[in-house]
Amino acid sequence: MKLADPFRIIAHRGASGYAPENTMAAFRLAVEMGATEVETDVGFTRDGRLLLLHDDTPDRTTDGTGRPEDYTLAQLLELDGGSWQDPRLSWKRDYAGERLIALENLLDAFGGALTYHVELKKPVPGLAEAVVASVQARGLAERVFLFSIGDEAGLLRAKRIEPRLRIAWAPEHPLRTDPRGAVERCAANGFTMITLNATSQSRDLVRYAHELGLEARSSGISTREKMIAAAEIGCNGMTINWPDRLFDFVRETEGASRQGRS
Repeated sequence: MKLADPFRIIAHRGASGYAPENTMAAFRLAVEMGATEVETDVGFTRDGRLLLLHDDTPDRTTDGTGRPEDYTLAQLLELDGGSWQDPRLSWKRDYAGERLIALENLLDAFGGALTYHVELKKPVPGLAEAVVASVQARGLAERVFLFSIGDEAGLLRAKRIEPRLRIAWAPEHPLRTDPRGAVERCAANGFTMITLNATSQSRDLVRYAHELGLEARSSGISTREKMIAAAEIGCNGMTINWPDRLFDFVRETEGASRQGRS
């Protein structure tokens, strides 16, 4: 099997299979594992700061409750983001007391050493613009994929403001109702990448994306079987909670390919 080029190993919310998601511990661990690309989720706090949090509330992954929009960043950074448990995860150590972080913390910690896949969690006025401003202030526009499921308009605005940004779109409803049309719309928007889901992607759809000049990233990778299936149909990599497993697979695949040519 030949892997797609490029083939992106994207640590999903950091190495979130081994450390609390969207915390500095998870991102540092991903880098230790060799990751050069990370994915994260961003939304506003009450004082207009950019918090990294996947859910609509901090209830699942911290000792806080309510909506981030109801709290200042300083208040949210006091929460314990490392004491929660999930039986599907195998954390490397006790992360009690690990804190949430802001987008600026992530960008300042790793700078140009990483490629960042930043998801706009929901359509919110000014969110896309605030992310662009944060990225531009650090000279990282060419290191960022801005991503969304439901905010196509926000992605288009961001691209107009900063043409060097790469845009990734996951049009969930269009992909269900008219998959080829969704790929065509992504290309017509001038986006770089379409994000597919492990439950609905196909070799034909990935091939069509490539024909239109798009990368096709896979998401929803929860098992080794799904990981291998995404690679086999030609996806340009994937977001994954266990980046080390994907690195191992890539090494195995490339080793087998070299042996096959010798």
